[in-house]
Amino acid sequence: MKKILIVLGSLLISFCSDAQYWQQTVNYVIDVTLNDKEKTIDAFERITYVNNSPDTLHYIWFHLWPNAYKNDKTAFSGQLLGNSNTRFYFSSKEEKGYINRLDFKVDGAAAKTEDHPNHIDIIKVVLPRPLPPHAQAVITTPFHEKLPFNFSRGGYDGNSFQLTQWYPKPAVYDQQGWHPIPYLDQGEFYSEFGTFDVRITVPKDYIVAATGELQTPEELAWLKGKSGYPKEDKLKYKAPRRGITQPRITRRVLVPQAPVRTPSTAKTKTVIPPAGFKTIQYIQSNVHDFAWFADKNFIINADTCQLPSGRIIDVFTYYTPSNTGLWRKSLQFTKDAIRFYASEVGDYPYNIVSVVQGPQSYSGGMEYPTITVISPMKNEREFDLMIAHELGHNWFYGVLATNERVYPWMDEGMNTFYENKYDVQKYGAQPQMQQLALVAKEKRKTDQPINTPAEKLSDVNYFLVAYTKTADWLQLIESKIGRDRFRKMMQAYYKQWAFKHPQPQDFKSIAQTELKEETDKIFALLDVNGALPNEEYKGFKIASPLKPSSIKEYLTHPTKDLLLFSPAFGYNTYDGFMAGALITNYKLPPNKFQFFIAGLYGTNSNRFNGIGKINFNFYPRKVFRLGQIFVNGSSFSMNEFKDSADRKIYMAFEKIVPGFKLTFKEKDPRSSLRKYIQWKSFFINEQGLRIKPDTLVNGIDTALVLRYNKVKQSSTIHQLQFVIENTRELYPYNVKLQIESGVDFLRPTLDLNYFFNYPKEGGLSFRFFAGKFIYVGEKTISKQFATERYHLNMTGPNGYEDYKYSNYFIGRNKFEGLASQQIMMHDGGFKVRTDLLASKVAKTDDWLIALNLNTSLPENINPLSVLPFKTPLHVFADIGTYAEAWKRNAEGDRFLFDAGLHVPIAKGVVNVYIPILYSKVYGDYFKSTIPENRFLKTISFTINFTNSLFNQLNHEAEF
Repeated sequence: MKKILIVLGSLLISFCSDAQYWQQTVNYVIDVTLNDKEKTIDAFERITYVNNSPDTLHYIWFHLWPNAYKNDKTAFSGQLLGNSNTRFYFSSKEEKGYINRLDFKVDGAAAKTEDHPNHIDIIKVVLPRPLPPHAQAVITTPFHEKLPFNFSRGGYDGNSFQLTQWYPKPAVYDQQGWHPIPYLDQGEFYSEFGTFDVRITVPKDYIVAATGELQTPEELAWLKGKSGYPKEDKLKYKAPRRGITQPRITRRVLVPQAPVRTPSTAKTKTVIPPAGFKTIQYIQSNVHDFAWFADKNFIINADTCQLPSGRIIDVFTYYTPSNTGLWRKSLQFTKDAIRFYASEVGDYPYNIVSVVQGPQSYSGGMEYPTITVISPMKNEREFDLMIAHELGHNWFYGVLATNERVYPWMDEGMNTFYENKYDVQKYGAQPQMQQLALVAKEKRKTDQPINTPAEKLSDVNYFLVAYTKTADWLQLIESKIGRDRFRKMMQAYYKQWAFKHPQPQDFKSIAQTELKEETDKIFALLDVNGALPNEEYKGFKIASPLKPSSIKEYLTHPTKDLLLFSPAFGYNTYDGFMAGALITNYKLPPNKFQFFIAGLYGTNSNRFNGIGKINFNFYPRKVFRLGQIFVNGSSFSMNEFKDSADRKIYMAFEKIVPGFKLTFKEKDPRSSLRKYIQWKSFFINEQGLRIKPDTLVNGIDTALVLRYNKVKQSSTIHQLQFVIENTRELYPYNVKLQIESGVDFLRPTLDLNYFFNYPKEGGLSFRFFAGKFIYVGEKTISKQFATERYHLNMTGPNGYEDYKYSNYFIGRNKFEGLASQQIMMHDGGFKVRTDLLASKVAKTDDWLIALNLNTSLPENINPLSVLPFKTPLHVFADIGTYAEAWKRNAEGDRFLFDAGLHVPIAKGVVNVYIPILYSKVYGDYFKSTIPENRFLKTISFTINFTNSLFNQLNHEAEF
């Protein structure tokens, strides 16, 4: 009896819910003409708007999304910049787009419009007469559109056209009210269901693929003639009926709502295309969007596909000759995906499905009702999965039309869950790169709840949370109730909410029939950060690149702990080639306790060297989001000496660096701003030489051979940094305030870096440095001599002046040869060197100020552009001054300068500087110390691994 009451209660709740539910109906008739020369369209739109709500409407919000491309002040442009994409921001006027020539009429009467207060791609159409419940209005307007370059989903690329989000569209009005939303690249759409009757006029040589069923028999016959499919497969085609391929069995379209009235084509004027053009017609009911694509070079593949229900649908794929190889399999991939989703979720409700190849400028894939666009790809499995994912949106977006802008997980996440199933079913278990990255963000406390609106998610979280984490959440539900019950639950959800706008609560109500008392607990996970129960890894693995299968095994089946062994190699002129091994537990996701140890044997020095790091991470919840306590260490040879017997003696350094770093918590997860405080103490031992007091008689000539002892010289440097950096794509900057202290001195410095982007590529980097050297206690000659190494330096600092041993030098203390020309970016940052002077030019124990400028050159004036590989060329200029130049009776100029050419190699890991102009004092130095090959020997270079990919990956891991 209790079970019967529960069932009756559930049915009553469901009935009441259905009785209260309503949604608007919007039917379209559109005539559109493409001008492929001007990249424009001209169109006329007739909308029948049916007010199914209980409210009287006085206005209708309209989306004019082509205006998102009008200028760089739109929400779309701002979001792209926030996601590190400047392509649209710096686009030319010709590449931008807009919509205009609108003239709204409602039932024949002119309608006033009002601009949205914040967004130029939204407009309010004020109704001349209120629209009461259950009434309808006919809204018409012409419109003209300048198509943008394909920056995001639609536009043009050459003579390839992608007409998406291209027509004036009423915003959704539902139980929560109006939903006027600007166009965004990250975050998709929410639209009303209806019928589309679209007549497209294009030049005759264009092939068109569009939403819905083609109604023009002669066009279908022409397309079949263009088909690149093997001739024997063309036998599957039969005589067209209504312009649609004749099915083998009677079609039955799933329409779980009252059918809408198809606009009568008989009541509209006949469109006569101009000479050289053709007009084709597409019709589709029960959809909420319409997209079409046009290209002269499309190859067409066509076939039929029998669904698990027995229905047969038409399948078309369109692609260009340059992608023939992979796209030959596009038909089979399309059919596999459609059958899979139909079996798992519910029957595919339409008579046709199409897949279109997008242009090179397009990246990834994008779904529209009955049709999807896929960018050119090279990997077969990824191509298959991309088709499956985008076609899956016919269910999760096309039929279950959730508000994707507010609840992206209900579309992208649910669809990703089934894409993952498709992947495993077809290709077996694969490396879980997305899950590893997701868990890493969860451990770093930089993830966001699943139930976060699309525009509030960071660009990384949009994919890792809305897609991957939602799929994991659904996997958790399936693991609790079993695969068969889960399939039953999802099919019930699909059947009940097909062609509607389900909300999270609607899905929860369906899930409750299976989850029972666990429902609230499971759904509460949507609104919290952190790992899901099924994301907690367990166990331990050992892996090595010497056994690639062990790494793949970890990536495919991650464990809580991993120990990685690998060969390790290194080089410097003293140790020579170094070989050894490393062991580490660094991985994704990161452990709280991390270590890295590498031992290397030097073939020149015949000594063991090494580098290591121990790190402990913790995650405060308030002011700081990440704390790190660490100890770093390293030991390598750093100098060499030949005694009177021509024996080489190698000297080494040893360094131990304990410290901590506290990274402040960001208020906005989308922010690229980072602030941290860091403390390090450098305990350094350096080997020096001391002459032994005894002598050695060498042979019969009684020559004396001096003997030497290695002695250790110890130093300690304490360093405190406060850093603010913004890694935004446009105008990034970095500010570092640093104080170093040692025996008898303090060394406060300010280092400010700013990058000004140029419209096309490259930009101008600006660096300002100011430093002050302060003696602790009274300044004496002995203190001045003892601290000389730490004084502020204007000209190219060498390896000896890297007193913290924080930079990699090939030959740290070399004074001749190529290795001696290496410098580091430090203090004044000049690119010229004066190493051979007893006191370097512009080295001071007082104050120093410098400005460093560096600009890239356009490719059309870059002489290195003739090389077979892309080599950028920059121009640098440095200017600076220091305390001694302003003293009374000072000789020389108060301001020093140098300028020349800069060639960055490997994205700035290696930088070659060629001074061309410089102050007289530097010219005099070169003349007096470099008798020959002067030009070559003035060239300097840096090796900067802090700009490497490894550093970038580490930086990203913190976010």
